[in-house]
Amino acid sequence: MSWRSQSGAYLLFIRLDRQIELQVGKLGKFHLEPGVYIYVGSAMGGFGRRIPRYLSAHRKVKWHIDYLLEKAHIIGVLLIPSEERIEEEIAFRLARTDGILESIRGFGASDSRNRTHLFRVKILIDKIGTPG
Repeated sequence: MSWRSQSGAYLLFIRLDRQIELQVGKLGKFHLEPGVYIYVGSAMGGFGRRIPRYLSAHRKVKWHIDYLLEKAHIIGVLLIPSEERIEEEIAFRLARTDGILESIRGFGASDSRNRTHLFRVKILIDKIGTPG
């Protein structure tokens, strides 16, 4: 079975190179520090319908993550195949992991019991290098 036809949860590893003010639809405006972020999402309709869209430079702003991806870039993707909806459990566990900080309240979590599905990895950008 191809990864494209599999369903499940995914993690997007996103790098933000500079401090920004981010307007996220109806959620409002938020201040984000540079660093690495992890976004937890669901692709129950198949990874092939969701992941290539995020990797494309030409996408309409539809979901919360699209606002961030206009200012940052994906540095990694982890696919977690599952027949069950497991993104809430993953976000719940990330929120309780040392070195992981919850980010924008409500981000990507409008249909979730979690406060957010966006997390910042607590490391300095100097440790992972800067572009250029």
